[in-house]
Amino acid sequence: MEQTKLIKTANVMDRIFKVLQGFCIAGVIVSLIFIPLIAILGEKMIASAGTLSLGLIRLQLNGTAADYIDHANFKISMIVMLLANAAGCAASWYCLRVLREILGSMKSGTPFEAGIAGKIRKLGWSVLIGGGIFEIGRVIGDIFDAKAYKLSEMLTNPMINKVEFEFNISLWFVIAALILFFLSYIFRYGETLQQQSDETL
Repeated sequence: MEQTKLIKTANVMDRIFKVLQGFCIAGVIVSLIFIPLIAILGEKMIASAGTLSLGLIRLQLNGTAADYIDHANFKISMIVMLLANAAGCAASWYCLRVLREILGSMKSGTPFEAGIAGKIRKLGWSVLIGGGIFEIGRVIGDIFDAKAYKLSEMLTNPMINKVEFEFNISLWFVIAALILFFLSYIFRYGETLQQQSDETL
């Protein structure tokens, strides 16, 4: 009974992951399409904008955004962020592929078959490397983004002494990778028990 539930759950999760892989491929394609568009049409996009978004803040401008933005830094920021997004989507696709490989054994009712621990370890490395590339790209993009905005000209208010920028690096991918490495050791022990059980039978 429990094995039947495991197989059904694994089949459902495999279908969900397959759909998510499609979204990841779409994310890579869309990001790569937008990179040349930003490189070619970046100035026109800026010139026509009358508002400027800074995270959750939207500024209504006197004039256009072109008066307050350094075009070169803005374009570099957008291109780097799109590259980071493409890399993140590609890494996500690969992680989903490894997860589907792991689900393959669960679909056959043998979650602790030989090789699962190695696949979980491979998933951990994928999360660590992919997450690191994404975070580095995001921070570089934020640096060029900060250079692009002429905030000192926009915020000409006597109550504001100066404008400062803070850059934060998220370490979610390190924690996720450590959890996966720990799980790989648990599954390695499970594989050993499964092997001993099969040899006994």
